[in-house]
Amino acid sequence: MKHYVLRNEPKNKANAFATVSERVQYVDVILHPNASRASAELVLDFYRALNGLMDHQRYVVTLRALAEDKVGGPLYWAGRTAVIWGGLEENWNLAGAQKHWATQVLNLAPRVVLVGGAVMLLAQASGCDGHVAAIHSSFQSAASERGIRSCGASTYLSLNGRWHSANTRISALRLLTEFVSRDHGEHLADAVRRYVGLEEPKQAIESQTANRLVRRSGGDELVILTLSTMLEHIEEPLSITDLSRAVGASTRQLQRRYLCKTGTTLLYTYKELRIERAIDLMRQTDMSLVEIAAATGFSSRAAMSRALFEQCGSRPEDIRTRRYLGYAAGS
Repeated sequence: MKHYVLRNEPKNKANAFATVSERVQYVDVILHPNASRASAELVLDFYRALNGLMDHQRYVVTLRALAEDKVGGPLYWAGRTAVIWGGLEENWNLAGAQKHWATQVLNLAPRVVLVGGAVMLLAQASGCDGHVAAIHSSFQSAASERGIRSCGASTYLSLNGRWHSANTRISALRLLTEFVSRDHGEHLADAVRRYVGLEEPKQAIESQTANRLVRRSGGDELVILTLSTMLEHIEEPLSITDLSRAVGASTRQLQRRYLCKTGTTLLYTYKELRIERAIDLMRQTDMSLVEIAAATGFSSRAAMSRALFEQCGSRPEDIRTRRYLGYAAGS
């Protein structure tokens, strides 16, 4: 079993038992014994993006192979989401211990997402008569024989709120955003759709920091305009006076409203955005650190390094060293 504490921080470590101040929600991704764990990277990427857009809430994702360990009791599953991560190749016609294990998950988890061929498990769920699901064409005949009817769409949200389905792994991401909308609001769902590429951007905000603040503000128009203006002037940061003029507000009005809506100051946000951009450039380009400092409005490489260490506890050299490494580590 592998646990992933997915955070938007420079030093990400997996520790399912870490004490965190945020509200934590749990997702178990269950793989067929013949499936590669790498196939679940889509789900991990989704929750990394979601965590980066949220305040005071985090998702912990656990990868589990079917029947590899104990299924867990009612207390374990309370509040958890089970994503049974099937594809278009795996045979989910189970028997013996595997069938019993999967049936327990279906009956214990309050929210189950059946993906691809895993939809066939509905045939062994209690009260299976009349089940409707999103079924890929590859499984239509077999599902019909087992009394599972197609909803005629790529995703299906169950009326009882428990057994949901997606006909492919890609469509499963769209289904997960529907849960984000239900649990956290449509604004965050829209933000994560845009961030992971399920929807075209509605505005020129591609920053996790900015999207998080937009959500915190409840989509306040002045906050959105202010953040967009900041992002357009990363290389040559505007003074607060010039920023206020650019968004058509007085300095006092802008500072008070921004603080009220986001809980942070304009200067601190500007610093966050510049450091975020610097980190992105360190990870994604071969620009020298001197060039990155100039491109993100710092007076020197040393000034950028100090700001980065104060904000994140990391040095530019550390980020460059880790640029090709993933954030998740298995226990």
